[in-house]
Amino acid sequence: METEELINIGLTQNQAEIYLEILKHPGQSGGKIAKMVSLDRSFTYGIINSLIDKGLVNYTIKEKVREYSASDPENLLKEIDEKKNKITEIVQELKSMRNQKKSEKSVLVYEGKAGLKALARDIISSDFVTTIGGGDSLKIFEELKYEYPHYLKEIKERKIKGRLITSPKNKDLLKKDHKNSEVEIKSFEGLKSKVSFTIFRNKLAIYSAEDKPFVIIIEDQNIASSFKTYFDKTWNFAR
Repeated sequence: METEELINIGLTQNQAEIYLEILKHPGQSGGKIAKMVSLDRSFTYGIINSLIDKGLVNYTIKEKVREYSASDPENLLKEIDEKKNKITEIVQELKSMRNQKKSEKSVLVYEGKAGLKALARDIISSDFVTTIGGGDSLKIFEELKYEYPHYLKEIKERKIKGRLITSPKNKDLLKKDHKNSEVEIKSFEGLKSKVSFTIFRNKLAIYSAEDKPFVIIIEDQNIASSFKTYFDKTWNFAR
């Protein structure tokens, strides 16, 4: 287990390091924990108290000294569920506000990993997806190495249908990832682009993870339909 994985689900760097130290070596005092993680003693106690508030750490008192241990890791899920419920309420209110001003046509631009995650969430809310890309490297999966398995699982559970055209060198890898899913995969000789294109609902997404990740989402029925026609023609010649 790496601290980065815990950071990705909401803990700070210091919380993650201290939590793992307590999990691996229970029964230590706050002073010992501070020494092990090379942090100021007072600061460490503050972090430990924040973990106690999250239900991740508990303590016993022996000879007037608190000795800390990790609580059931399932408590991480409870906190996430509570946050999810609160966020869901806020999101619904924000969506209501946005829909009042929303146009049938729009262009959204995202940068960084957050943009790739936003695109992935949007895609897995669709029933059918078509993608052409991943012809060169598959760096996008490196950027989403922790999230990608969960996206694949949801695609399979929701039985999302799709068609994907990639390069011959990446075809077998992607077929392995989408085993037991309803996504068909073909390859096209000479496909070397580092940019991918995905059509879903009335949207066309253009994205890449090379250098600094970027995502452009065009919401326009005519553009999405036209690009889908180009895709279908290409699909007929792909193998």
